[in-house]
Amino acid sequence: MRRFIKPKNDYFSLSVNGGLPRAKLLDALNNYSTVGLAVRQGRCMMCKSRDIDQTGLCLICRTFMNDEEREAAKVYYE
Repeated sequence: MRRFIKPKNDYFSLSVNGGLPRAKLLDALNNYSTVGLAVRQGRCMMCKSRDIDQTGLCLICRTFMNDEEREAAKVYYE
């Protein structure tokens, strides 16, 4: 019988936590309701971590954004 051991670190994985696929991040940042939902839930829309900012992303996922995604995220910081 296999046991699932839940990781103690919220940043355990950026791809298997059931969040938004990386390829759809730009579309999500351009959709205010998607970002608003992530902020209301208090979870990163990509990795489901609890430590997020007004873009709905955690620090780790924000570091992997490309220039086009950063430009789309500026709207939430202003």
